[in-house]
Amino acid sequence: MANGAVNISVPTGLHKVADEDEAREFARFLQVPNRAWPVVVISTPAGRPTPYVDPQRVLDDVAGLAEVVVIPTGDVSWAFSRGMPEYTQVYGGASRVYPTGLDWIHDLRRSPLHFAYSMADGPKVRDRLVSDALSAAVRAGLAGATEAGAGGPGAGAAEVRGTVQGVLGSRALIELDDGGQASIAEELTVPGVPLQRIFRRGMKVRGRHDAGRGTLDARTMLPDDATQRQAVKEAYGVGKVVVGKVESVTKAAVTIAVVPAVHVRVPRERVTGNALDALDDLFTPGEVVLARVTQAPGDAIMLRLDDVDESDEPVPALSLLDGGPPWLIPPDPSLQEPETGSGPIRIPTPAEVVNGRSGAGAAPPEPGRPDGAFPAGDAAGHPSGEAAGSGGTRRRPTPGDIAARIAGDAAAPLPAPPEAGRQGRAPRPGGSAVASKGAVRDLSLALDAEKAQVKRLENDLIDIKVEKRRAEVELDELRQYVADLRDQVDRRDHQLERSRAQLRAEKSKSAAYRRELGRDVEVTTERYFTDPAEQFRFEVTQTWVQIVPAGEKERWPLEEYVLGSRFLESLETVEGISRDKVLRTVVHVVTGRAPEMNGLQVHPLRSGLGGDDPQRVRDDGATCWRVSLQVNTPSARRMHYWRLPGGAYELSRVVLHDDMEP
Repeated sequence: MANGAVNISVPTGLHKVADEDEAREFARFLQVPNRAWPVVVISTPAGRPTPYVDPQRVLDDVAGLAEVVVIPTGDVSWAFSRGMPEYTQVYGGASRVYPTGLDWIHDLRRSPLHFAYSMADGPKVRDRLVSDALSAAVRAGLAGATEAGAGGPGAGAAEVRGTVQGVLGSRALIELDDGGQASIAEELTVPGVPLQRIFRRGMKVRGRHDAGRGTLDARTMLPDDATQRQAVKEAYGVGKVVVGKVESVTKAAVTIAVVPAVHVRVPRERVTGNALDALDDLFTPGEVVLARVTQAPGDAIMLRLDDVDESDEPVPALSLLDGGPPWLIPPDPSLQEPETGSGPIRIPTPAEVVNGRSGAGAAPPEPGRPDGAFPAGDAAGHPSGEAAGSGGTRRRPTPGDIAARIAGDAAAPLPAPPEAGRQGRAPRPGGSAVASKGAVRDLSLALDAEKAQVKRLENDLIDIKVEKRRAEVELDELRQYVADLRDQVDRRDHQLERSRAQLRAEKSKSAAYRRELGRDVEVTTERYFTDPAEQFRFEVTQTWVQIVPAGEKERWPLEEYVLGSRFLESLETVEGISRDKVLRTVVHVVTGRAPEMNGLQVHPLRSGLGGDDPQRVRDDGATCWRVSLQVNTPSARRMHYWRLPGGAYELSRVVLHDDMEP
């Protein structure tokens, strides 16, 4: 069995729940803790014998990985629902995948509900169900099994090689070396990582090819957890600014993935200087952020976010495959900009939707109908069957009446009951003739009564059809209302993410402003020594105490250093750079960390402008180096220093970008 897959015989036939007893038993089966495979449940819409989602198409894509079950809406689905935990049921055309285990009972996101309201929705919902089922199969260890029975996953799979032709949605298109075609499913790679961040056009891939499904299982190419951790240790040195994805967040800590298998917990004190900040107000799971790697004991990996400046350039994220794209891209600065023209979102109430007032764009009521309501009486506002100002009974409306009222016309006067036309007739003389005529009259009255009964039944049928149509319209409106609500929720989630990113950016700017004003380091506003050199040395020591964590001070002590004859003068005369920034950079230099911090861009100061010119060297053997105090800034400031033969440092000058003199 490859990739840790397990050998389980998953039912490969399409099953339909037949009765209430079977529905109750099926509900119990889904809640068995050790159920071995995922189950796709598709319900039929009310009044339809078949679902809008084609269950056979779903089965074709997941056979051997998940079971597919159809449940009819009605008594069977109600029996099933009564046996399921709240909010986990399926009926009325909805569908969902039940993963293995029982986490889906407590976390509904693990078993999302999908709705199909028409045949047009079927393919979209089918794709979602297949995606959910494949993901659940991977988590259950089913995908990739090579010893499954006929039709199972991996049956007839062979090792092949090919080339990536492109990525289309959640599928990578592969041209096999033998001329065939295959696709790689996103769900069968790295959970939570889009294929665009794993494969690149033209990449060479290998894996097990299932000719029956037309799929390629390339997971044997992907690095395991130990390989990913080792790659992080080798590529991300101390001081590097790296890209990570927020996996989870609480009020006190945020967990960041620097690669999919390496998660680092960052406590509040390494994220923000304010102990009152709640981190779940600042971060959203799935968000991409920047962090700096710090020294950690043993093989551990530690990050901090509170000393990442806007000018820091992150190192590219690692690629999961050789020749592949970085698995993450740096956060988009546009997320920090407020969305213009986006006012508060107003969600209409269900009553407004049903009455035709679903928002600003809703159509006005039809003329002659107050508030767009469906007509329930005659043109004068009387209920059907009652004459204005009369207590007499009138017949029910005919289809013509209904049509007239829908058109907004006044209803024509309704004819009187049949008996009214016979009142006041004088009896005629004659015995048998009178009896005969009486019998005829009785038969006529009986026939009229039957006709009236038929007419009433016909009118009742019309009323039922009208009510049915009204209910259908209301249902359509409510479905649209639900769709609108989902859209509103998606928009609000997006706005919340933007707001959180903007809030973090503002906090970062605020901290930068405080540093520029010298509020972070007390010694920048108070003098403890009359000698400027002694004062500066004191400030360097104070800064080292503040920015180097207690557990790292032994590893990164302040090395011996001296101040050049022009250093303090240049510090006072060169404007546009804060003293605090210089102090922090000096600490990084004299502790030996500066070359490992990509944002400082340490490089030799050469004797000429060419890249091949030799480094400046003094007569005493000291070599000159140049470190960035600013980047991406006009006339960005730099600091020059000498590395002395004995290993000590001499701080030379603070200069502008174009000043190349030591």
